[in-house]
Amino acid sequence: MTGRISVLSPTGVWGRMGLARHNWPGRFTVLLFTILLMLVSQPMFSRHDYAQNIATAAISLVLLAALYSVRSARFYFTVALVLFVPSFGTRLALLFTSSPQIEAVGAITSCLFLAVTVIALVTRLFTVKSVTLDTISAAICAYLMTGIAFAYAFAVVELRNPGSFSAVLFQRPSSNIAPLMASLHNFIYYSFVCLTTTGFGDIAPMSEGARSLSVMESVFGQLYMAILIARLVSLQVAQSMMKERE
Repeated sequence: MTGRISVLSPTGVWGRMGLARHNWPGRFTVLLFTILLMLVSQPMFSRHDYAQNIATAAISLVLLAALYSVRSARFYFTVALVLFVPSFGTRLALLFTSSPQIEAVGAITSCLFLAVTVIALVTRLFTVKSVTLDTISAAICAYLMTGIAFAYAFAVVELRNPGSFSAVLFQRPSSNIAPLMASLHNFIYYSFVCLTTTGFGDIAPMSEGARSLSVMESVFGQLYMAILIARLVSLQVAQSMMKERE
């Protein structure tokens, strides 16, 4: 009876979900929510008068949540913090001026910031001893952030070499909106097509840089799913066997 009460108590429930003690309040779950919010809001408000403000807010939330999620890893947190400053600063600068140079700096630093965060999350996933809700959220976040990081990389390629893709991905619906802020959802769309190896064929890489990144992302997407899913499944099996022995 006592064991049943402890399991059904708020502390027991939150503990089983990975949202207690050092995981509180579920930083990877919070990060996942902000990423999904960004992915939904980007195309939905792409042609809205306040599209740039909404995009800036959504991206900033993702950056802040990502920084918060790696706070326990001192090395990754320090590197991410150094990259966060120019990445966040360029978002604010683009609200007042549209400059290809500022957009390029923002895209590069955002790409590197997200890459560091993905490395931190994957490193953690290979060191955890049990599977919780927050662990699963971290795995999903790493996958989604990989797609967004490559989207910024594709944007940098297009900024430096216009015509790198068969379709026009940069759009300028208003003279007051920076092209990258208005068109990021197009690069995210193409990035996830590559990451999932869907291959619709509506957008094709034309330059060598775009082709190389497309191949790299497709290979990474397949390896990530195969290796990480195997890791989580093995942890879950081991966790279940330990409970049966008890």
